[in-house]
Amino acid sequence: MADLRTARIESSTVKRIQSVHGIRGKAAVLTAALLLLAGMPLSGQPLEFGLTPPELELVPSPGGTASGVLVVFNRSPRRVRFRVTVEDIYIRPSGTVDVLKPPSTSWSVAAMSRIQPAEFDLDPDHQIPVRVSVTVPPDARGGRYGALIVSPSPVLQMTGVRGTIAVITPKLAAKLLVPIRGTEVVQGDLVNMLAAARPGGKGADIKIVFKNTGNVHVRARGTLVLLDAAGRALGKVELDESIVLPGDAREFAVPWTKPLDPGTYTARVTIDFGGSVLLAGEATLIRKP
Repeated sequence: MADLRTARIESSTVKRIQSVHGIRGKAAVLTAALLLLAGMPLSGQPLEFGLTPPELELVPSPGGTASGVLVVFNRSPRRVRFRVTVEDIYIRPSGTVDVLKPPSTSWSVAAMSRIQPAEFDLDPDHQIPVRVSVTVPPDARGGRYGALIVSPSPVLQMTGVRGTIAVITPKLAAKLLVPIRGTEVVQGDLVNMLAAARPGGKGADIKIVFKNTGNVHVRARGTLVLLDAAGRALGKVELDESIVLPGDAREFAVPWTKPLDPGTYTARVTIDFGGSVLLAGEATLIRKP
């Protein structure tokens, strides 16, 4: 199965882990710990589960409904109860994703969403399609966004030892993207670009800041080229594609690792965000003797 997100939990007394995981990359694997507060080890079976796809995009018309399917699977050796919820999402300029309790953002889709089934049991090596439906009001414009959170119910294990058992389980998440058909405004701007040489001529650090000035998410990617004083290209770096939500910015931090001789250089970037034009910018880089 392609584009899976999986999580694995094993018994341990080493540490606590509690996180939302798997929302950034194409696939992810997470190991978490089960912790007995009394300090005694647990003897339990591993818990492993996953979801696909890592991103669900629905496109309703104003006043309409759109739906899609999220598949949850259980690779554990026992039956597991799962719960699926919709929470808010915020993507930092660095690209790190935060999952927030709704309503925390102006583009929250949580109150417009319906999950069927929202809670269910899965036997070992089984999977289930979960229907995700979003109904937007007639006056809705732009995009609405959130995260589909899949979490197993806490697992309590009998050990014969007095004390409280605390089970820490990870959560897997998929982005929920809902642009509203016919109302999309796709706009963006290159708002800042800085370049600084590293000490001793050991390369340079370049930062490019793109801002989404439209009302729907965009996928920004680009290319950075470094030129010498004569205009000769010394090489290029591809900027990984990133989702940028409406009104938010994305900072591309580019390390130039090749040595630089003293002189003046030009860092030139081109950004493609799906708009009608490409964005271009330059920054001067001076490497002092």
